[in-house]
Amino acid sequence: MSDKPMGVLILALLQLLSALAWLSMGVLALMAFGFDPIALLIGGFFSFIFIIVGIIGLILFYGLWTTKGWAWLWTLIINLLGILGGIGDFMGNIIPLAISIVIVVYLLLPGTRSHFV
Repeated sequence: MSDKPMGVLILALLQLLSALAWLSMGVLALMAFGFDPIALLIGGFFSFIFIIVGIIGLILFYGLWTTKGWAWLWTLIINLLGILGGIGDFMGNIIPLAISIVIVVYLLLPGTRSHFV
């Protein structure tokens, strides 16, 4: 069994879930624009942003899973930005928004930081 606390493992899995949600939204958004060149150009830009956020989320998942020191800070920053962005588009990003809120709350609990040194 792993020597990591169960909460840290759950935190990493939540980050993975968030990353997969962002990647899915990027792919679905790209598919939704079809073959219209103008719509694909505009939609492709936003899809690209979603996919990049998803890839960053996968990197953060790895850092959390392996309890790397940099992962705590960067996960906090990225999820705070995700919350701010998600508030503006509440209905479109409700799953990543909810996961980001849970991740930030857990990261800020006393004792969580000590596992990422």
